[in-house]
Amino acid sequence: MKPGILTTLRPYFLPALVLAVTWLVIASITPTFRGAASIFSVLEGFSLVGLVALGLAATIIAGEFDLSVGSMAAVAAVIAVLCEGAGLVGAVLIATLAGAALGAIQGTLIGRLGINSLVFTIGTLIFLRGITYILSDSAPIMIDAYEITDPLLERYGIFSLSSLTALVMFAIVGLFLTYTRWGREIFAIGGARNEAIAAGVPVVRPMAIAFALSAGCASLAGALAAMRGGSAAPQNYEDLLLSGAAAALLGGISLYGGRGTVFNVALGVAVLSVVGAGLAARGSTASLVQLVTGVLLLTVITIEFLAGRLRLEDTVFAGLTGRRARGSAGAGS
Repeated sequence: MKPGILTTLRPYFLPALVLAVTWLVIASITPTFRGAASIFSVLEGFSLVGLVALGLAATIIAGEFDLSVGSMAAVAAVIAVLCEGAGLVGAVLIATLAGAALGAIQGTLIGRLGINSLVFTIGTLIFLRGITYILSDSAPIMIDAYEITDPLLERYGIFSLSSLTALVMFAIVGLFLTYTRWGREIFAIGGARNEAIAAGVPVVRPMAIAFALSAGCASLAGALAAMRGGSAAPQNYEDLLLSGAAAALLGGISLYGGRGTVFNVALGVAVLSVVGAGLAARGSTASLVQLVTGVLLLTVITIEFLAGRLRLEDTVFAGLTGRRARGSAGAGS
């Protein structure tokens, strides 16, 4: 039997409600945060935090976590600037593919060696940051031919080239995770790894793919940001991990693995972008943005925890009453 529409939409209800309420509140207290300009600002958040959250979600769904995304974005930004001679598309593509390859190697090692991903990616976080400092000679580097960045500065209605690229990546990753065998393997090893292994699902391949997606998306985000800004610095994106993780969790990606979709990530990124862009339009400080984000995240996590407890209690109660009913029927016969 196919699930009903309410069952299908239930995982999106809470983050969608949080997005609607947050947007209404921000718009009501910030007159300038309305119309096409506000939508443009929100969509711009997808090109950096959104891409990082998208990649992180793949590893979380696989039951793992990639702590190295900030360093991955930083080293990709430096690579993109150093490869400016290949043109805008070439530089971004080189940096993205390099990051995805590093991520695939990382995921393969984690899968084959059975090392905890948190421990392993702490090492790669430090290692990649060191590579970034070496490549940049410990100083910010600039693009010489600024004209190659012009397409990223153009605005197409409510979109920019960066936000359009990010949205295309969301669509590609969403289709991959939902409709391909390799994507379903990522869900399988995250939701019930032992059962998946017993059923013949490999571990190394989905692990490599999940971390390749994480590193590739982070690298794309860093490369786009560097080319748009015309520079890269080795200390950039140190806080990007926290923003990406907050967006994924706000959207409803489960830390227990095996649950969540790209649409969940998009909702979480939209909430974070509304808060950031809306409060920035009011001239609020970054600390206030972090405070509001933290409050929203704690609220969502608490509500989901309580809802999960209620569903568990309902399931247990239904099981007990069913058992009693069967026992009474057996005694009567």
